[in-house]
Amino acid sequence: MSMTIGVTWARGKGSTLPGKNKYPVLGKPLIHYPLTELKKSGTVDYHYVFTEDDKIADTALETGWRVVPRPRYLISYNDKEFSLQKAWKIIAEHVASDLNLDIPKFNGNWGSAFRLLSDYSFSMNCNNCMVRSKTYQGMFRTMKENKLPMVVPAARSYEQLMLAHEEGYLFPVWNDPGLNRQYYPKTYKPLLNTFFQNPRLTVTGRPMRYYYEIEEIESMDVHTEFDIDFIEYYLQTHPDYFE
Repeated sequence: MSMTIGVTWARGKGSTLPGKNKYPVLGKPLIHYPLTELKKSGTVDYHYVFTEDDKIADTALETGWRVVPRPRYLISYNDKEFSLQKAWKIIAEHVASDLNLDIPKFNGNWGSAFRLLSDYSFSMNCNNCMVRSKTYQGMFRTMKENKLPMVVPAARSYEQLMLAHEEGYLFPVWNDPGLNRQYYPKTYKPLLNTFFQNPRLTVTGRPMRYYYEIEEIESMDVHTEFDIDFIEYYLQTHPDYFE
């Protein structure tokens, strides 16, 4: 039997919208929704929430997941003591101890050490709170059946994209002025910090990251109160969204 271990970094303070993960949406903290959908998906055996906040920790435990205590100096990415390596070391060692696993040989990157603790690894960005259980199932299935190193969710975007030049003009991503709009190559908005990974699989000469297509609403990346208000309104008007 294979095993999948996941992690979510979720701060109570210090984010683009302080307290975002605890904002009430239909009576529940915002982070309740992605954690619940992940649980429903049945794709991850053990998921850990890296947080310093008691309410977020309680929500994780109530959802059936686990918690890695987050030191104060690792809350803000701008803290002079902040270090990704320190954070991943704490996470990897905590998970290994909690599950009675040995720390595997790794390349010196503690993020790699965490991912190598299990057959498959999962990362969930707490901002991506509208991803549904069926999407997690589809991502995981796509990775396993196609033997892919990594799969991210991605929503189709409007094809007529332009790059803004500093001199004030726009340059088309696809420089083919005579091409009808309906024939433009597809473009996507990926959620790059939410992914399933096969940490031991590398395919020489092939890309590392593949995608699983999702609906546009699932690609919400929450950073403002307006985003949260919109999510609450959407869930009120679509009560079966997460069913």
